[in-house]
Amino acid sequence: MGPLGFLAARSLLRNPVRTALVLLGLSVTGALLLDMTMLSRGLEASLGGVLGRLGFAVRVVPRGTLPFSSSAEIPDGERLAAEIAARPEVAAAVPVVAANLYVRRGGARFPSFALGVPGGGTGAYAVLEGRDLPAAAAGAGPAPGSPPADPPIVINRNMARLDGVRVGDVVVLSAAPEPFVVRYAAPRAFRVVGIADFYFDLATQRSVALATVDLRRLQGLPRGAASLILVRVTAPARTGDLARWIQARDPRVDALSIQGFLDRAAAQLTYFRQFSLILGTISIAVSFLLITAIVTLSLGERLGEIAMLRAVGFTRARIASLVLLEGLVLGAASLPGAFALGLLISRNLDAILRSAPSVPENVHFFTLTTAAALRTVALVLGTGTLGAVYPATIAARLGVAATLHAEVLS
Repeated sequence: MGPLGFLAARSLLRNPVRTALVLLGLSVTGALLLDMTMLSRGLEASLGGVLGRLGFAVRVVPRGTLPFSSSAEIPDGERLAAEIAARPEVAAAVPVVAANLYVRRGGARFPSFALGVPGGGTGAYAVLEGRDLPAAAAGAGPAPGSPPADPPIVINRNMARLDGVRVGDVVVLSAAPEPFVVRYAAPRAFRVVGIADFYFDLATQRSVALATVDLRRLQGLPRGAASLILVRVTAPARTGDLARWIQARDPRVDALSIQGFLDRAAAQLTYFRQFSLILGTISIAVSFLLITAIVTLSLGERLGEIAMLRAVGFTRARIASLVLLEGLVLGAASLPGAFALGLLISRNLDAILRSAPSVPENVHFFTLTTAAALRTVALVLGTGTLGAVYPATIAARLGVAATLHAEVLS
């Protein structure tokens, strides 16, 4: 520690109780700043992490929409998926159909979100127990002369936890609630073969995955359209070229990379950015005023000491640097408390926001990223330094003879 650091620490420890109270206040404002920094980009970072887990570089959706945000579908989606899959840089193109179905097990009936996929191993979910849909489930039927078997489905953890459905159970699916319109619902029995993690499930949402042909049969619709096409590539560097080719191939769709998906989602999340900007600015302003006040107060108590330093050879620049360092040290000393308190508060706030009925289970509003942490540290240290500018200016302009004379008289 150099002489300036020693003097700065000594001045702050002159009144330890006051300094401790100031650090507590700075920790609170720093915690608010950290939380707002996490909130401003947290949802996007969390969503990007979930999208990265899926392993699909491009998502093809009806133009102007996000996946499953509306009932819009891609006409001839299965044909377009086959054309995309034929590209040399594409490892797989999976057409996905989404619909709302009704599940009956015993006397209980409940709505469910259904994904229609060509077969198992698509990557649209992760199987946790049992097995995935067989590849033959995409369209294979029972052997001639054999009794029809119950088609397989995969359910999510919520259905297993909330409704007690297990692997091997038989449930009945229909496109409409029974028994009111049973003649139009075309109900059919399905056998549960697996329990999976559906990445974008809501907190209490029931979800099932079944073969596209079976879902379309339940809906009474022909195959061909798709709600979404998931594209896995072998050459990530060519993702942009592939997305442009897809959009040129079919102007009715948008081909979104992960970043493009996040950019479109961010346009619907401006409220969180504005909210975090306002509260973050308030926290910076309060920290600035608090540091300016405490450093100015401390300076007023030791004007004689500052004058003596000037008298023994300290330049105006070194005196100003000493006071600026005090503000910087205050900001740095508040960082551990700010991070500890901020992470604790964000956990509770995140739980409250995620309890909303339309928030997926795997998505978080407050996400601590390296960028958020570095930004918070930079803002806290910068605020501490700027907060000491005013008292540093006073200290640098201090008249040595007049100050020492006043100290002697007092």
